Amino acid sequence: MNHKLIGGIFAVLYLLCVLPFPFTKGAPVYLFGWLPSSLAYWWILMVVNLLFVLWVCKCFVDSNKRKGEEEE
Repeated sequence: MNHKLIGGIFAVLYLLCVLPFPFTKGAPVYLFGWLPSSLAYWWILMVVNLLFVLWVCKCFVDSNKRKGEEEE
């Protein structure tokens, strides 16, 4: 598995969640007249996190399949 790549992506996603940005800590700016920008940011970040978890799981399964084929 690509441990360095996975660790780097995890660190970036973690920092995006932890560090406050001006649009997440200030008065809400509304997108389309009803969606606060901070809420849209968190929704997008959660989708990216979900895709990251799915990718890590796929890498894990592929790695185990390769190890299983090498043992046979």
